[in-house]
Amino acid sequence: MATTPSTHRECTVLFADLVGSTQLYERVGDTSAFRLVDQSIQAMQKIVNDKRGLVIKHTGDGLMAIFANPDNAADAAIAMHGMLRDLPSGPGQRLAVRVGFHYGPVIENNDDIFGETVNFASRLMELASPGRAVTTAETVAHLTPEWQNMLNRLPPRVLRGASRPFELFELKCESIGDVTVLQSASYLPEERVELRLYLRDKTVVVDDELPLIRIGRDLSSDLQVADSRASRRHAEIELRGDKFMLIDRSSNGTFVATEGEKEFVLSREEAVLRGKGQFALGSSCVANPFAISYVCI
Repeated sequence: MATTPSTHRECTVLFADLVGSTQLYERVGDTSAFRLVDQSIQAMQKIVNDKRGLVIKHTGDGLMAIFANPDNAADAAIAMHGMLRDLPSGPGQRLAVRVGFHYGPVIENNDDIFGETVNFASRLMELASPGRAVTTAETVAHLTPEWQNMLNRLPPRVLRGASRPFELFELKCESIGDVTVLQSASYLPEERVELRLYLRDKTVVVDDELPLIRIGRDLSSDLQVADSRASRRHAEIELRGDKFMLIDRSSNGTFVATEGEKEFVLSREEAVLRGKGQFALGSSCVANPFAISYVCI
């Protein structure tokens, strides 16, 4: 079967995702919710086309697009916010959109795109709050001064899958229906949060100074677990906004026991660590000498 040769280029990758659609289905029923979600996605696609972008694919209740000109990506983000604000809807039917966009090299193959630029743009969208757009210093360097003046600097973050912190910026957006967007707001909480991990005589703190740690059997891990059931690079914990995400990357899974709740297993999945409890690599926390205790402060 013939395949299209891969090509390399630089562009701005944009991810946009509707927020509130799940709750919308619960509130107004499948028919009305589907109509509004579909109308919103179609409008977002039209905006991409109008701003000289190209929709690569739909991603659940959102889309991924590319733009040759970063200014057009920023313009599309603003237009999407405005579109949802002005879209006719009944009581309790308001949706919002969160956007992430990043400039860099991509690989084009068979009408799809691949590479770190794509992955990082997706992570930025995950960081963005409803009604906001987040981008990077790499993107800002390619924007015109008019667009650069509409950005607020955010604290650096290590994006999932990256080995270095990124300088992040938030695009100023207007109020969107029932979702108020502050012009200079950050997705980071006002109060400092931290997660403390305890394994035998070792303590590790995850906070805004160390927002990503790696856990596993490997000697280079931030928290090494000398258990044969643990993978070399078993799991990660990442601070996203005010939430601590436990991300399993192992073969045997990560067992999590939040205090007062039933133990569950993560298998190539992620979950929010809440309150206090334990988790263990590759086996149950029960009577496990390698179980890691945690507390969110």
